[in-house]
Amino acid sequence: MQDGPGQGTKPVCLVAEGLAGLAHPVEEPALLVGQGRILALGAAALKAGAKRLALPGLWLAPAPLDAHVHLHLGGTVEDNLERSLAAGLAAVRDLGHRPALATPHTRPGQVPPWVVTSGPGLGCQGPGSSWLAQALAGPEALRQAVWRRALDQCGVVKLFASGLLDFDNPGQVLHPLTFSPAELAAAVRAADEAGLPVAAHASGAQAVRACLEAGVGSIEHGFFLERPLIREMAALRRSWVPTCAAVKAHAQDPEGRHSLEERQGLWSIVQGQMRALHLAEGLGVDLVLGSDAGSYGLEHGAALFLEMACWLEAGLRPATVFTAATSRAARLLGLAGELGSLAEGARAWLLGVPGDPQVEPMLLAKPRWRNF
Repeated sequence: MQDGPGQGTKPVCLVAEGLAGLAHPVEEPALLVGQGRILALGAAALKAGAKRLALPGLWLAPAPLDAHVHLHLGGTVEDNLERSLAAGLAAVRDLGHRPALATPHTRPGQVPPWVVTSGPGLGCQGPGSSWLAQALAGPEALRQAVWRRALDQCGVVKLFASGLLDFDNPGQVLHPLTFSPAELAAAVRAADEAGLPVAAHASGAQAVRACLEAGVGSIEHGFFLERPLIREMAALRRSWVPTCAAVKAHAQDPEGRHSLEERQGLWSIVQGQMRALHLAEGLGVDLVLGSDAGSYGLEHGAALFLEMACWLEAGLRPATVFTAATSRAARLLGLAGELGSLAEGARAWLLGVPGDPQVEPMLLAKPRWRNF
C-alpha cells in the first residue's frame, strides 16, 4: 500500500467542501495531516503553513467500521481483509470462528483495517451449541475460557447465549437460552477483570434479558424484541448490533437454498427487525452497524453498506446511520479517539465523498478520494 497525503514525513493541509464526523465544530473545512494522524483542524490547519491539497466538491469523513464480521467465513482471512480495505473500512470486529482455527492476528493501527477479534466464541455443550464456539459447561469453565482469550490478546469476548433463528417458524429461536445466569455472570465478571468487553449472540427476549442482567455490553442480532426490552436496553446504555442484512440475504436467497414459504417467513423476520430498529432509535438505544459479513450472501466490505441500506429503508435518520458506522462503532470496538471521528490525534484514515455523508450515508460506499 502506497502512502497517501499526510502519511509520509511532511504534513499536508487538506482543504475540502465540508467535514463530516467532527468531534468538535470548526470554522473552516480543513485538516492538517501528517505521520498518519490528524494534527490540526479548521483555521489552525490552514495557518500551519503546510502544502495544501484542494479537494473541490468533496466532503472528508472518517472511514467506517464494521462491528460484526466473521473473517474465517466467505474466503481466507487475507482475502477478506483485502476486500474490507478495498471497500474503505477502517476496522472490523471479528466475532467467532471454529475453535480449531488459529486466531487471526490483530492489526493495531499499522495498516487498515484494524482488527478487533474475539477468537473462538464461548458456547454451550449439547443442544444449542455453535460451530463457531468452544463448547463449555459451568461457571468455572467459562471463567477460564475468558482468561484464555485475554492471554491470546483478543479484544472482545463473544458469548453464544442463544441458538439460531428458526427459519421454519418465524418469530421463534432454536434453543432460546444456552447458558444459566450463573454461567453468564461468571463470563462477564471474568471479562471485566481481564479488561475485555463482552458481545453476545442473543435473539429472543429470554436470551437478551439474561444478557442484559449479566452486564453484557453489546447484543448481537437481537431478533424478536419488543418495546419493554428495547427500552431497558436504552436505559442500561447497552449497544445493539441488529444485523438485518444477514437475514435479508437468506430472504433474497441467491443460491436457492430456501423454499418459497421459507423465504416469505424470512421476509417477515426482516420486516419485524426493521420495525424494532426504528423503535430503538426513537427510544435512544446505542445502535451500531455490523453486517455479519462472511455469512450467506454477505461479502466482506460490501456487506456493511447492505446493512446501512436496511437501516435507511427502515426509516432511520441518516445522521444515526452515519454515527452508527463511525463514532459509535469506534467506541464499541474500543477505538474512540483513534477512529470514527475527525479529531486531533485521530488516525487520518479518511474518505472523500461528493456530499455530506451525515445526510447521505451511502456516499461512503463509493468514495471519490481516500487517504489509505
